[in-house]
Amino acid sequence: MPSVLARGAAPVTAAGLALALALAAAPPATASAGDVRVRVGVTGGPYTASVGLVVTGPRTVFGGFYCAANGLSATPLTALVDADEQYGLGGVQARWDAAKQDFVVTSIHGDAADDKKKWNAYVNEKKITAGPCHTAIKGGDKVRWTLEA
Repeated sequence: MPSVLARGAAPVTAAGLALALALAAAPPATASAGDVRVRVGVTGGPYTASVGLVVTGPRTVFGGFYCAANGLSATPLTALVDADEQYGLGGVQARWDAAKQDFVVTSIHGDAADDKKKWNAYVNEKKITAGPCHTAIKGGDKVRWTLEA
């Protein structure tokens, strides 16, 4: 029986395979001056994810609202929405809270908040105290959304 190489296939080196995998998983290039690269995780519900680098920045979200801390910076919510778009988290839903003048995340990948649990955002393992569109994040930050009581 002829070997794979005898049938004309080229051998794959470990370095070549590593390069191909790195290129396949690379995040898109930064598009705007305000864009940053962060890591995003989702925990607390049946769905758990930790994705690679997410390119995020100030942007319009849910229904045309502009989400940017201080009008200039990426936020935990833009990172979550961009992680969903870039890696397919299974959908993100939020509602506008007029009293807080910010969004409240209601569902990630179908894991819904309710009267007993809500989605909270953490940046570098510190729970945010301002709303998710009023909290600035910077390149290299770790953003985690956790469904908790």
